[in-house]
Amino acid sequence: MAGSAKDIGSKYGESLQNFETELASGIDKIYLDWANESIGIMRGIITRKARTRQASTLASTMYPDPRPLGIKIMGADYYDFVNQGVKGVFNYNKAPQSQYQFRNLGVSPDMLKSFKEYIARTGSKGLKKQSLIRKNKKKQADIITKEAMQMAVATKIGGIKPMNFVEPAVGAKRLKVLNRALSKEIGTKIKLSIIK
Repeated sequence: MAGSAKDIGSKYGESLQNFETELASGIDKIYLDWANESIGIMRGIITRKARTRQASTLASTMYPDPRPLGIKIMGADYYDFVNQGVKGVFNYNKAPQSQYQFRNLGVSPDMLKSFKEYIARTGSKGLKKQSLIRKNKKKQADIITKEAMQMAVATKIGGIKPMNFVEPAVGAKRLKVLNRALSKEIGTKIKLSIIK
């Protein structure tokens, strides 16, 4: 390959390092483009399947993380629970194939906070008839906390239905797309080095 790299000429310079750098930058772009397309697919599935039909917090946390030999798609730490679903304490029907299961009805502070944020984004059933005036702030906070707790317990009882958004975005079909793009890029770079 060193002889070919010297023949590349003015396009890449005369060093093997310049050729390898150009090859790597093309490959990095392919990985990044593929990851961004995959994230778009995942976001679309999550948004379509979300109860609120809005952009979810999970969809907005996804981003590509380039690595030395590829790329990793990152997101909120709970993404796999949403992807695979979670069996409920008393009801396994929503996610019978999931490896995850709620074990008790206790609600962690993080789960309660998550439901409060959900209520803040989508609105509260308990606050619809109340006016948002200053003297009711404490009462509103109590109603939101109570509603968030009820939602969390109901979720733990019934479980979480899987969204199955990972497989369509990074499964076998999408990996074939990535492999074809990488093969084409590498083949083009090698062909250019041989022609020059």
